[in-house]
Amino acid sequence: MRKKVKKDTLPLADLSQQQSAPLSEQSAKIKDFLENVLAKMGIENFVVSTAERDDTLFINISGEGAAQAIGYRGETLDALQYLCSLLLNGKTDGFKRVTLDAEGYRGKREKILQRLAGNLELKVKRTGKEEKLEPMNPYERRVIHTALQNSKYVTTQSEGQGPSRHVVISPKQSSDILNTPNAPRKTLNFVYRSEKKRRK
Repeated sequence: MRKKVKKDTLPLADLSQQQSAPLSEQSAKIKDFLENVLAKMGIENFVVSTAERDDTLFINISGEGAAQAIGYRGETLDALQYLCSLLLNGKTDGFKRVTLDAEGYRGKREKILQRLAGNLELKVKRTGKEEKLEPMNPYERRVIHTALQNSKYVTTQSEGQGPSRHVVISPKQSSDILNTPNAPRKTLNFVYRSEKKRRK
């Protein structure tokens, strides 16, 4: 049975294994731009693979030098993605999203964040105290929010401005917990005695 692929996603790690589909002129310029930037950063032994789908340009960096393009917790990768997006959308009326990955880093980081969200959910549930995460980029904050959006015990919100913006995980109020779907209902057990029975 053939596995279905979501319309807005593409396995970036597999791009280096395939031939890139013909790119538009602008997208081809982005590929050349990124290759030049990586070379000027002193990165060697890398391959830039690209593919287009709907309104998204997927770019993947593979090879021995790919790790150097990631940086501390993906900061270099995010910066390169931002530059590519600016260049691609700077002179056009429409908007095309750029998704840049290197050696499957995005997927690995997402799994780490999902595990972190689950562990912090249990901690907040146990202690009843909110937890503030370290500053994250919009993509990583969205992973945390999505992982906990259906939680019965905690809520999430982003606080702070610019580079300091972070996610706060807070315990739900008891009334909120009782109102969540499939929440256990509290039952009251009492014995009612009428006046007649008391007189007997």
